[in-house]
Amino acid sequence: MQTIKWSQDMSLGVPEMDQAHKAFLEELTALLTVSDEQFGSPFLSLVARIERDFREEEDLMEDLDYLGITGHREQHARILGALHQIASRVMEGDIALGREALALLPQWFMFHLSTMDTALAFALDVEKEDGHSAIQAAKERIQHEGNRTSW
Repeated sequence: MQTIKWSQDMSLGVPEMDQAHKAFLEELTALLTVSDEQFGSPFLSLVARIERDFREEEDLMEDLDYLGITGHREQHARILGALHQIASRVMEGDIALGREALALLPQWFMFHLSTMDTALAFALDVEKEDGHSAIQAAKERIQHEGNRTSW
């Protein structure tokens, strides 16, 4: 099974995104070594992390008034929809299906990173040069809502 370790080549230059991506890859790699008997809970934890990271990224896109938000959200929705279906099957005992999904996540992640997230990072860089701070606005919204922790 292919694993991906964080490398500086993956950096988008947006510390919050880079940290979220690094933590995702670490959790994904750790899950690959979990026994079948203990697989369910960490798998659900990974899905929850992905949901949280996507929600925070989408908040950031909203605060930026990002033009590519629709397509980016659609990609998020597709992967989450699949993961939710798989998670219910994993909890019913289909660990093999969960492991198959994990095997596909690195390829999906690299594609998403090199397309959608790279375009978003570029838009954030342009916005930063204009003196705005969508990242700060997203952090404040998250802090105000009080239920998100990774940014």
